[in-house]
Amino acid sequence: MNHKLVIGKYTLESLTNGMYASPLDLYREYIQNAADSIDTAIAEKLERPECFEIAIHLDHEKNMLSIFDNGHGLSKKEAISTLIDIGNSNKHRTQNRGFRGIGRLAGLGYCDELIFITSFSGESTKTLVHYNAKLLRELLLTSSEDSISVNDVMNQIVFVEEFDEKPNRHYFEVKMLGVMRNNGLMDEDLVRNYLIQHSPLPFRKGFKWRSTIEEKLRLSGYTIPTYCICLNGEELYKPYTDSFISDRVKKISDSIQDIHVKKFYRGNVLSAVLWYAHTAFYGTINDNSIKGIRVRQGNILIGDKSTCNSYFKEERFNGWIMGELYVIDPDLIANSRRDDFEKNEAFYELIKMFKEWAVSVSKDIRRISYERSLSREKKAILEAQSFEDINDLYSEDYSYAEDTTESDFLDSGESEAVAEMDYWDKLSSLIDQKKTQTRYRALNINFKLTAEQRKVLERVFDLIQQKYESKDAEKFINMIASNF
Repeated sequence: MNHKLVIGKYTLESLTNGMYASPLDLYREYIQNAADSIDTAIAEKLERPECFEIAIHLDHEKNMLSIFDNGHGLSKKEAISTLIDIGNSNKHRTQNRGFRGIGRLAGLGYCDELIFITSFSGESTKTLVHYNAKLLRELLLTSSEDSISVNDVMNQIVFVEEFDEKPNRHYFEVKMLGVMRNNGLMDEDLVRNYLIQHSPLPFRKGFKWRSTIEEKLRLSGYTIPTYCICLNGEELYKPYTDSFISDRVKKISDSIQDIHVKKFYRGNVLSAVLWYAHTAFYGTINDNSIKGIRVRQGNILIGDKSTCNSYFKEERFNGWIMGELYVIDPDLIANSRRDDFEKNEAFYELIKMFKEWAVSVSKDIRRISYERSLSREKKAILEAQSFEDINDLYSEDYSYAEDTTESDFLDSGESEAVAEMDYWDKLSSLIDQKKTQTRYRALNINFKLTAEQRKVLERVFDLIQQKYESKDAEKFINMIASNF
């Protein structure tokens, strides 16, 4: 081919603010690079594992943010090519979370200047690579230069500096100056909520089920990689707690009763490991930070709380469960947006297995709900048997009515009010059945008999019991009952 390929400037727009679903995703991109760098530093034994950290700082006065890690860092030789080349990463997809060489550009669309600062152990130099993001936006908006290439743009917006540094220091820092407003990047609460869900964090120390989950996963062949990540000096943890609120209407307190682990194999390859909490399953978990099965690779979230919804026949059931699916198979490759996986054989096999599990756990939810409903209805019958009319119940305050939860309406597509009326109708029917019960099982299980016939036969059987010995009475009663 004699044509000289030109990659236009708008490619940069696609790789920055056009790449991700939310501006907050830039935190994930930089954190995954930091985690990879720390892994390399640990492998090379630069420091003890507990000495590494990722520190995020939001400076509202200066309108800047920074993401710092004391991982491996980049040498003077590799810093420029690594931080300027696009899509030319030397990372390996089976070993590193970030491997495409585009994630570092995530901050370009949301600030005036993006700076990378790095130093490498044994070198007395630190390298600074500056991106003039404000100029980039101007170039992208200049219609007279539509034909300008990515290479031309990069030559205009990037410059490099070097400074002295202590030779024993090793780190990488991302700085965003002049952060754009109204995108949530400087909102500490929003950032914290994002980080505790997306980042490779440990469980909080006070979480009772922490050791149970970690041990069960370890015995299943997986150890969760975790990192010390701080936001403005506050160490962060996964948001899971022992108790939580379920049911969007009743807001009932629920708690974890046990932890289950499920392994998914593709042939002899361990594809993924899932932990999920066994609870009372009262309904939708109210806390959005813990609801749903979360898919994680390298302990970094893929997608969000709703990613697994479509794998349940009834999507809402994913919101009734909490847990994490840790993807292990190297053939499962996160897409560039990290909201799902590349569609290949490994992906389809895992989804098939996960759907089978989803059917099974959905049946468990229905069974638990049914047993709870049945128990309450039996209680209702015992309490209501002294009433002559179902209407008498409406004026009474019975605990079984207050126990009604979101799970009681699983089979109803109607409004909650209608579903509750259906419950009262069902209760009325049960009470009617109770009123027609006799002391003789042979009569109770014969549904051909009317209530009046049962009562007449019950009196006949009572007389037989009075007149004859027990053995003979039973013989006569069974003979009479068999003729109806």
